[in-house]
Amino acid sequence: MRWRPELVLLLVLVLLPILPARAASPPVPRQPPGRVVDLAGVIDTRTEDRLAGLLQDLEQKTSVQMVILTVDSLDGEDINSFSLRVAEQWKLGQKGKDNGLLLSVAVRDRKYRFEVGYGLEEVLPDSLVGTIGRRALVPWFRKGEYGRGILVATGEVIRVLAKHYGVTITGLPQQRMRRSRNNSTDSLVFFLIFLGVVVVGAMRRGRRSVGGIGGRRGPGMIFFPGGGWGGGGGFSGGGFGGFSGGGGGFGGGGASGGW
Repeated sequence: MRWRPELVLLLVLVLLPILPARAASPPVPRQPPGRVVDLAGVIDTRTEDRLAGLLQDLEQKTSVQMVILTVDSLDGEDINSFSLRVAEQWKLGQKGKDNGLLLSVAVRDRKYRFEVGYGLEEVLPDSLVGTIGRRALVPWFRKGEYGRGILVATGEVIRVLAKHYGVTITGLPQQRMRRSRNNSTDSLVFFLIFLGVVVVGAMRRGRRSVGGIGGRRGPGMIFFPGGGWGGGGGFSGGGFGGFSGGGGGFGGGGASGGW
């Protein structure tokens, strides 16, 4: 079969808009090289090492596998689909427990998402991680302090998980609850969130049991920016060679936001 020039030209014109769209997804490693994958280059070395140490300690004591990923831009891809795709590709969490967690940040797009594995959806419901994102992460991002915001938000997530599993993780950033201008409204909002977590947890326990997770202790108090963020010694980033996901599953649980 001979290809006529006009047919070739027509084929090129049809495929041309499609090719850039397929190449639009930001490239990420096939497997995470470590627990902090800072492709956007917005986390300083000291903070990156500290985050890596905290996440390593979290995994050793709870088996929860959390990874932080930053990219410069999503190049048009939706943050929700991007985060879910990466979490599934990396298979974060333990097989059978599905206790993986991914924090994705797209700097130029000003978007972030917490992707929560099946087995952590009751411990970290959408409403809770949404609150952590808005109150503990966004304020620092608006100042351009990405590493600091990621550290603070990660610390809040780890506090909830540490209380749930009954373990102690040292070196977390020390934060003080940011006071609201309207304390009564703020208290009502947090009461409703807490009540929602309790009700949803009771309903889910009635329908199914999540394998690999012990007694439910529920999330602890959340602390937000407003005080100092120091405290705890630094961590070394060494010892992360060969890091890979354990086969955990995701179903779209989590929360997204922007700043």
